[in-house]
Amino acid sequence: MCAYHVYEHAPLGSLIRFCDGTPRPAEEQAAEVQAWEKRNGTGLLAMKDPSPEQRSWVPPTSITLRMPGPNGEAANNGDLSLTFSVDSDLRFEILARPSAGTFRVLRGSGSAVELLGIAGNRAEAQQYLRACPAGAGFRIEEETADDHAADVVEGRSASVRVAIPRPTTRPDRLRVGG
Repeated sequence: MCAYHVYEHAPLGSLIRFCDGTPRPAEEQAAEVQAWEKRNGTGLLAMKDPSPEQRSWVPPTSITLRMPGPNGEAANNGDLSLTFSVDSDLRFEILARPSAGTFRVLRGSGSAVELLGIAGNRAEAQQYLRACPAGAGFRIEEETADDHAADVVEGRSASVRVAIPRPTTRPDRLRVGG
């Protein structure tokens, strides 16, 4: 599948695999391994730029995947995020979608919406938001049974559930692994 299909069909919070079809280099070749990891991996769909609902012209569209870091954390500072144009030559696969009853923690509005993480219940999501700066455009969005059922009908029954740790001092850090 191409990046455009991910852009059009995967909701924010979906687990996406991308690859270029080449084998992983030997660990001794650190520079080659690092370059290979930028073209082969798995991440959460964190942004669609611009939002499909906001298109009034044909812009350069892209998807951004938040990559898991060392301990399963994903930073919001861009260090662990990769952005791909929808016409990327890589192959993409939607491994899982957010499951019904989970809650997305989002920042922004309009065409600039970014996924910060997925909580297993509303209380976890609200606890996360309490540590965020007021008025910064943070919000919670529930993955409903209707959304989940539509995915199943369309053959997209995989789901993902990602734990959100309670933020301490940095509301821009979330756990990506369960």
